[in-house]
Amino acid sequence: MTHILRCLALIAPVLLAACSSEPPLPEPATISDELTPVIAAPIKVQTVIVESVDLADPLIASGTIAAKQTSNIGVLAGGVVEKIYVKVGDRVKKGQALFQTRRVDYEQQLSEAEAQLSIALAEQANAENALKRTSALLDKGHVSQAVFDDVQATLQVAKSQAALRRTQVDAAKQKLDDTTVRSPFNGAVTARYIDEGVFMANSFSGMGNSAVVQIQECEIAAGILFAPESEVARLHLGLTGSLYVDGRDEPIRSEIIILNDRVDPKARTVEFRMAFLNEGCAVRAGQSVRAEVDVDPRPALVLPRAALQGTSSSPYVFVVDGDRARRTTVTVQDIDAVQVEVLSGLSAADRVITGPLDKISDGTQVEANAS
Repeated sequence: MTHILRCLALIAPVLLAACSSEPPLPEPATISDELTPVIAAPIKVQTVIVESVDLADPLIASGTIAAKQTSNIGVLAGGVVEKIYVKVGDRVKKGQALFQTRRVDYEQQLSEAEAQLSIALAEQANAENALKRTSALLDKGHVSQAVFDDVQATLQVAKSQAALRRTQVDAAKQKLDDTTVRSPFNGAVTARYIDEGVFMANSFSGMGNSAVVQIQECEIAAGILFAPESEVARLHLGLTGSLYVDGRDEPIRSEIIILNDRVDPKARTVEFRMAFLNEGCAVRAGQSVRAEVDVDPRPALVLPRAALQGTSSSPYVFVVDGDRARRTTVTVQDIDAVQVEVLSGLSAADRVITGPLDKISDGTQVEANAS
């Protein structure tokens, strides 16, 4: 027995040491620890402030080039067109002959008028001599005052007849001269309506169209342009700008010289014109033209294009609202490749998130860093 007790005394310390090397049991979890939520850290974002700036974007309009004036030139003295001196594309100077109608009829009329004038002048000279003789006889008492008055009246009639015949001669000369029609200004021939041998009545006869050729004064030209009616308030006389003509590398500087007060009720556009010197008629009437008008600056809300999300038809942005990101639908229009103009949805001083947008959704907690 004594031996057994001695053995137990030797084993006990070893058992105690082995038990003391095991890890302690964990304390039981409480109910309150199981219900504590996990708090996510806010996402750090970069932002920009929506700015209100004076935007000097050009007003864009399109239209057509027109010559300063275009005239359909017709006959002045009716008759058969004997000769046409020009063709389409010719440059002409003021006073240059364009075409000629038959002269023989008008030469005959002039000859007849000159003959009638000669008769009238002879009758006037005869009446003047008769008056001199009658005046001498009246002084001597050989004729009565009544006879003298008759002779004097005959002279007045002869003078009037001579004046009438002179007028008829001048008219006949003018008609003969009018058989050759000349250009009223420097320009270019842009149309030829008939060929030689056609009878043409002058425009005063009421017998229809008497145009033979068309002349354009092309050394001065203008762009006839049309802008949306929404741009009416931005347009006024004197605004400068650039005209871009198809087929021409360099723009043409010009200014608005005509602004139509009427808005087209169908097209909803307003017309304006920008003139320029067209040296050598290099720009042709009828060519299409685009204008960029330097209108006065206007206030606008500007935003970087990188802040936009969604599609081009339904864009939106994320705005910092307190410590949250709020999705906001916007309406924008292009300024350039980097910026857009905000038309609706935002106000000046709104803080818009620019990144990282792939981690942001409506309601996301954010921490804004101003950029």
